[in-house]
Amino acid sequence: MKYVLEVVMLMILIIVVPVIFCLILRAVVIHIQRPREQRRDTYTPLSPTLQWMNTAGSILLANNNGNFRYMAGVYFPGSENDQRSVEGIKTTLWEYWGIQGHESAMDEMTHLVRSGMRVQYGSEMRKLEVLYHGCSEEELIAAAQKENPKADEDSFLPKMLMAYRRYGENALLGWDMGRAAYITQWCYFVGYISMEEMLDIVVDAGKIAQEYFQNWEEMMESYLLGGQYWMREDASDPKSMTAERWKIYEALWKGEKPYKNIPYTTIAFDTPLSKEIITNKYGIMPEYEQYYKTKDFV
Repeated sequence: MKYVLEVVMLMILIIVVPVIFCLILRAVVIHIQRPREQRRDTYTPLSPTLQWMNTAGSILLANNNGNFRYMAGVYFPGSENDQRSVEGIKTTLWEYWGIQGHESAMDEMTHLVRSGMRVQYGSEMRKLEVLYHGCSEEELIAAAQKENPKADEDSFLPKMLMAYRRYGENALLGWDMGRAAYITQWCYFVGYISMEEMLDIVVDAGKIAQEYFQNWEEMMESYLLGGQYWMREDASDPKSMTAERWKIYEALWKGEKPYKNIPYTTIAFDTPLSKEIITNKYGIMPEYEQYYKTKDFV
């Protein structure tokens, strides 16, 4: 009898162990093959809309060492009392955007959504198109090499003009909408605008981006192109701002330190965006408030 039981147990192990192994392997494969945008970070306290906005401004947020679990990477209970942080953002808003209060904040951010830098880009590219009419990408590279022998397809002239030929002025749409999604949150953080006003602007920006782009990759590449246009530099120059921003973007996608939680997999690109206020003033959902309480928490 003992021998029979041992044989039965051995047969069970021979059958069951491979089955369990196959099930585990299948689960791993499904996780790997599942579209990255379907995976979630269930510990993010922000509303889906605010998570989307942080992701839209991810490169700028990461460049400023922000935390993706807070509005604009900086707004959490008590942070409004950090005068150094508040004054630093106010200074940046003034120096880069000419924003110093409610009216200028609303004007600048609304303008960014409605026209932004893409209109200037379109105007300049139309002039270049006349100058380089009929030139192939190779010929544009050759023209760029007259000033920079190391010029390639990522140099300013061929990169900008080829993008314009493909997408028109909307080649820079991700640049404008990404900045609107992020900078408008800054305006809210320093008290220049209300949450209602912030959501009104950023949701409009987000919906415009969702109508045009198919995924985060398309939007982020448009954002990076806009940065290159703004700096008027060659992306292939390792010392350029564009090259540095590309490194940040790649690190974000790979989940490299310090970006353990990949923003592009935390929230789907086609997430429905809402202007309804469903959070506290910090953008934190009710179910997470207990974890973020301080003496200043309201």
